[in-house]
Amino acid sequence: MNQDLYDDSQLAVLFMYIPYFESTNKKYTVSSGQFSLDPFTYDDAASEFVTKLYQSNMIIKFNWGTWQSESKEHFQNTALIYNADLNTVRKLFTTIIRADRFNAGMYASMIDKGVILALLKRLKVLVDTQETGGAQNEFIK
Repeated sequence: MNQDLYDDSQLAVLFMYIPYFESTNKKYTVSSGQFSLDPFTYDDAASEFVTKLYQSNMIIKFNWGTWQSESKEHFQNTALIYNADLNTVRKLFTTIIRADRFNAGMYASMIDKGVILALLKRLKVLVDTQETGGAQNEFIK
């Protein structure tokens, strides 16, 4: 599937995770004792959410490494997320998921800080108000 095409119904699947990320239940465990490059183990729903991000084309190909300073501003001040456009939301999701491969616990940190929830809520507003442009959209890079 072309990373620039999506269907709003694919995005709606992501919104089912809002109550999950709103809950105070722990979404992961951290193993201790044995050495591990990635001591984080995410529960099934947290792992499935990442899969759904890929399936809904929220994870995109772009040079997220060069976008670190801009993403860091959003991660430190989640109020910025509530004004983000769809492309920025996609870049932020991508940065979190890709960075977690190199920085174990990045995803866990973004869950704990409420960044994942803020991104989901912003995405829902964009879809509900049709600021995404409707079904089968093509994004301009």
